[in-house]
Amino acid sequence: MLHEELSKRILILDGAMGTVLEKYFLKSEDFCGAAGCYEILNETRADIILEVHKKYIEAGADIIETNSFNCNAISLKEYQLKNKVYSLAKKSGEIARQAVKESGKKVYVLGSVGPTNRSLSFPLRDILYQRGLSFQELKEAYYEQILGLVDGGVDGVLIETIFDGLNAKAAVIAAEEVFEFRKKSLWICISATVDKQGKLLTGQSMESLILSLDTPSVLSFGFNCSFGSKDLVPLVQKIQFCTTKYISLYPNAGLPNQNGDYTETAEQMIQDLLPVIQNQEVNILGGCCGTSYEYIRALAKLVSGKLPRESSFIKEKDF
Repeated sequence: MLHEELSKRILILDGAMGTVLEKYFLKSEDFCGAAGCYEILNETRADIILEVHKKYIEAGADIIETNSFNCNAISLKEYQLKNKVYSLAKKSGEIARQAVKESGKKVYVLGSVGPTNRSLSFPLRDILYQRGLSFQELKEAYYEQILGLVDGGVDGVLIETIFDGLNAKAAVIAAEEVFEFRKKSLWICISATVDKQGKLLTGQSMESLILSLDTPSVLSFGFNCSFGSKDLVPLVQKIQFCTTKYISLYPNAGLPNQNGDYTETAEQMIQDLLPVIQNQEVNILGGCCGTSYEYIRALAKLVSGKLPRESSFIKEKDF
């Protein structure tokens, strides 16, 4: 079981999907008129998505994410794919499960749930009391996505790149409603993107986010995306005393340069992450934007035999 594994060793999460897919030089027909929508590839180029998953597993990933970051009605509406939310989300789970099966290894699948391009906290234009959508609308959008992921066979959902705590709250509630509807006890992992002070774009602190989102279904809290690993390490150390749950970290390969390229090497990332490994302050490590198989391979080698963060995590539900 995932929560038991985390108490014994540091688990490796896979790396970026988007920046890896860019290297395949996909053609316009692969996107069926929805250029830039990687989720449609679950349907049109399942072979490539499967290959990416399998290569991350070969590199040493213990956990892989589904190709479903933007697989919600709000984001897919921009590509005229709103009617494909459930089918694409479900397919993403099925592809990931197939990759695990073919690998013959013990690997967990987490359904990737991104923040959408809307915010429940920021006002619509200069009208302070108006928002671009309601809490209920966003929760329903997440519900459809997560239902597809659960039906696709995921072991849990990863609500990631959180920049608005209200958006994340809608996702957590939606996930728990799906779990109840499908009568499944699955895990929720929480990962935020923050500034160097550890605050979300909305100004909310990570400590406040943890307090507002913590439920028995939440397995871990942590950070992803943001900037490079060096500046995220102090923030990981800072939240150690804010939660009894497990801690995750999967940073970008630094900040992109003027050409949009991520220049931090796997060797640099390893050096920056050494403190949280040596001090047993993390349970899940992986990579976000700009990372690829070589980063995951290096991380897997680095944590081999290393002890994870000791947590007073209490199993409040019979998972």
